[in-house]
Amino acid sequence: MTKIVMVGAGSTSFTRQLLMAMFSYKNVKDCFFALYDIDEEKLDFTFKFTKQIIKQENTNAKVEKFATLEESLKDADFVITTFTVGGMKAWRNDLEIPKKYGVDQEAGDTMGPGGIFRAMRDIPVLVNIAKNMEKLCPNALLLNYSNPLAPMVNAVKQSTNINIVGLCYGVQYTVCQLLGFLGEDKWISHPDENKKRHDIVNSTLSPKVEFEFAGINHMTWITKISLEGKDLYPRIKKLVNNQKVIDEDLIRLEILKMFDFYSTVNHWHMSDYLPYFKKNEESTKKFLPNRWDLLNLEEAKVKSINKIMQEEIDGVKTIEVRQNIFNAPKIINAIMNDERTRVNVNVVNDNYVYNLPFKAIVEIPAFVDKDGIKPCIVDSLSSSCAALNKTNILMHELLVEGVLNKDLKLLKQALSLDPLSAAVCTLEEISLMFDELYEVQKEYLDFE
Repeated sequence: MTKIVMVGAGSTSFTRQLLMAMFSYKNVKDCFFALYDIDEEKLDFTFKFTKQIIKQENTNAKVEKFATLEESLKDADFVITTFTVGGMKAWRNDLEIPKKYGVDQEAGDTMGPGGIFRAMRDIPVLVNIAKNMEKLCPNALLLNYSNPLAPMVNAVKQSTNINIVGLCYGVQYTVCQLLGFLGEDKWISHPDENKKRHDIVNSTLSPKVEFEFAGINHMTWITKISLEGKDLYPRIKKLVNNQKVIDEDLIRLEILKMFDFYSTVNHWHMSDYLPYFKKNEESTKKFLPNRWDLLNLEEAKVKSINKIMQEEIDGVKTIEVRQNIFNAPKIINAIMNDERTRVNVNVVNDNYVYNLPFKAIVEIPAFVDKDGIKPCIVDSLSSSCAALNKTNILMHELLVEGVLNKDLKLLKQALSLDPLSAAVCTLEEISLMFDELYEVQKEYLDFE
């Protein structure tokens, strides 16, 4: 029986969506699901949900919760990671402390001081998981959703021989949004409320749209897009004059005007990775008149989903088994059932994108079948878009080196290269900000 391990299974939002999709595929719904989380209460809740979906769908699946990581990983075929060390408490520090220094992040999960400290907390855990996999399931595929995605994948590739890909749904939902902006499909707003986030997760791509893309996670460029064979880019470039889209997506339109291509991910996220939009309070209000309260959105989402899951566990509501925007179930299905599928993956750049650094982590198309994941060569990324990617890649490279070597000076230097921090802080302020964050988060870190 194929064994799928879910590490961070207590992350109810991710786990629920992944299970709902996996149970929609033949054979995948008959797997052995091994659940692991350090939070026993959350783990037990997800375990009950998984038992209920097995009962509801009347499958041959098995589920077991494990007290140790090592027990859960033994003989695994697939390992899905969805954890974040320190949870909401650490994340709140990531966002609140930098504000004192003028660094006003929207997400704080990939770049900026938030991305740095999340990497410091999460990379050692993921590397430990991968090293245990080398002993217990060396041929398993590691599917990582945890952020910061590119540094996480990079660290595992540098430290182990485990086959890993990073997964994110930003590419799919950006294409869905573009079709909506053009009036060719449902309008999908940015997720400033949880209903809109639900719309994104459940969005589906029209089979009539074709597209290519390349870049890095959270800054991947839609290089080509057509509908029924007709190039959409001439129409996309006219969106800069569409007031409804301006109100929805100003920052990405500004990037489109200067760099000629549309990028993932949403405009709030995008503002964290660039130096142009938050230089002061005035520019922040201009480009982000409506702010993204992601932390509180997450807290509200967890409460809402837990309530729904409890009703599903009790049999009051039927669990909706269906495919969604998540790629891990699609990849597992493609490998198990030999159904050739195209997905977006984050992998080591083995000359797949010639004008991005060799061995950087790039987000590109890949085809999947019974023989595994086969990344595609993409030669359509412009030099200007590649240059913007490199501003983030160089910071991430230093970040990974600093974490793997437990070198706080390197990590402080990485933060000095962060575009947003550098746009508003002196080097002295960056150093003080780093030190303050480090003192507050020592309980989650092991850099002594």
